[in-house]
This record gives sequence, C-alpha cells and structure tokens, in this order.
Amino acid sequence: MANELIDFVKRREFLVCLDSDGCVMDTVRLKHQTVFCPELIRIFGLENEAERITDMWEEINLRSITRGISRFESVELVFQRLKNFGVEMPGTEEIAAWVNTSPELSTASLQQEVLRTGSLVLRRLQEWNTACNRRIQLLEPTFEPFAGVEDSLRQLHAIADVAVVSAANESAIESEWQRYGLARHTDIIFGQEVGSKANSIAEMLACGYQSRKVMMVGDALGDAQAAAANGVAFVPILPGQETASWQRLQEEALPKLLHGTFGQEYQAELLAALRSTLRG
Repeated sequence: MANELIDFVKRREFLVCLDSDGCVMDTVRLKHQTVFCPELIRIFGLENEAERITDMWEEINLRSITRGISRFESVELVFQRLKNFGVEMPGTEEIAAWVNTSPELSTASLQQEVLRTGSLVLRRLQEWNTACNRRIQLLEPTFEPFAGVEDSLRQLHAIADVAVVSAANESAIESEWQRYGLARHTDIIFGQEVGSKANSIAEMLACGYQSRKVMMVGDALGDAQAAAANGVAFVPILPGQETASWQRLQEEALPKLLHGTFGQEYQAELLAALRSTLRG
C-alpha cells in the first residue's frame, strides 16, 4: 500500500476511490459526539453554550447536507451560527480567513499559518486539533468497519485499484485500516495532508485512468461533489443504511460501471437517495 503517489503503480483498468469515516469505518457519530464537539466547547471555553453548540455540531456533521466537511470548516460554521445568537468569539474572523483561503485544511497547514501570523485564536484552534487527534488515537480500538465491508473490499480489489480518499488524518486512517486487516485491500491512501478529495481524485486520474472507469464511494454530498468535479461516478453509502448500501454497490452500481451502463439517470437516482437521507 502506497502512502505517496510517487510509490503508486497503476495495475488495473478500473479505479474505486473510497471515503473512510462513515463509509468504511463506523466512526462518524462517535468521533463527533465524544471528541470534536466536547473538545471545542472545552478548549474555547464555551460551556455556557454547550447545549446549543452540541445541537449545531451534530446538525452540521451528522444530519444535514454539510455532513463530511472538514473538522476546521465545521468549527468555522459553528462560530458563524453562534453570531446569529449574539455570541461573539474574538478573532474568529481569522479562523474564517484561513478556512476559506487555504488550499489544504490540515494539521501541517494550520501549523504553518500559526507560525506565519502568530494568531492566538489559530493557536487555540491548533490546540483543539491536537487534542482531538490524541483522543481519537485512544478511541481507535473501539472503531469497527461496517458489516460486510471487508468482503466487499476484497471483491472490489480483485477487479479494480482501490484508493482511500478522505479528509481525516492520514496516520489515523492507516492505523484503523491496518487494525482490521483492510489495508491489504487498498493501494494508496490520501488523507487531509494532500488536499481536497477532488484534488486527490484528479491526482489518481493523472495516473492514466479513464474517468468513465472510476468510481467514488462516500457518505456525504462533499464526496459527490468531488466526484462530479472530476467527471467520475459517485455511489453513496447512506447513513443508517450502510450494509444495504454496500450490497447495492456490489450487486448494482459496480456492474454498471464495469459494463459502461452507469448513466446520468442512474447517477441522479443515487444522489436523490443521499439527499433524502440528509436534511438540507
């Protein structure tokens, strides 16, 4: 398994790109409810707004069309919404400026911005990010793949190259996939460190794949948008319906991709199913 594109070798005609959290690994709810949101409240001293922030955070990251956005985008969006309730966080415009202009929302990029600007609020965001990564490492033994995923990955990898395309921390992804023996069913991992999901798919296409022979699999509209930006197929893993979604991928979506019958009408049907699952 390659961690850098320089080590990657295209072996097959088809390519399947997979999100990790909420798609392969049953991690989304646990990470957001027990790590990201509580740590945000603690580190930014927002205990008086804990109930409101918790509801906002879960709406943004679990129940709506914004599900799947970067952790940093989530923070910026929560602070935006707090302003609507008259809760002003000094310096949050500096977080918004970084989130909205940085080509890469990652730990390394944030560290560079802190060093460049000396911003105290960005330093606090960095503290939050570090605390989240540390707590996720402690939680990792409790994470598990969704039922049936390993068998599906084995079958996918027999006929297609497989890339993990995620906004999560790369080392966390690799640790989780290694723990459950999933890493042997993938060829390369793209985490937050290499930029957006759209950019990661574009990097893979540059290895010689035809876009009509490439599929992106994910649980959020952001995954669909990354696929659309590169003209490749998108197959959703519907939140709360993960096992059935993986079965549909194997029995219906993948054969359509292989036989060149994955058309616009079918794509629209899949997108409608995801939108109906997420409130927007």
